[in-house]
Amino acid sequence: MIAVLALSVVEGLLLLQDFAAVDVYIDSPKPLAAWQLEIRTDATIVGVEGGEPKPYAEPPFYDPKALQGGRIVLAAFTTDAAPPSGRIRVARLHLRERGTSTSTAHEIVAAAPGGARLDVKIELVRAK
Repeated sequence: MIAVLALSVVEGLLLLQDFAAVDVYIDSPKPLAAWQLEIRTDATIVGVEGGEPKPYAEPPFYDPKALQGGRIVLAAFTTDAAPPSGRIRVARLHLRERGTSTSTAHEIVAAAPGGARLDVKIELVRAK
């Protein structure tokens, strides 16, 4: 893995900026047909990728203007006959950090096929 660093000058101060990837996992006890979640971070979001299982391999839906703010809402759904369940990497965020950053996520909604609401756990993990 290659670490990427960028330098910028702000008001005469030299700031070290790191680029990091954060994986977004949803742990669902039943097949996950649709999900929407909100992520807040004090880093700058510079990109969004899809996840690992085929139904969520494409980037989730989001407002591109949210990339410049500290809040983004991600959402995706699948019509596959057998959606994945268990611990699923549904997205990867690319962040530009200045020093240490904090990110939090919370579920807005998650649903099984047919629309039944699911109780899921969301986890943000720095990618290696």
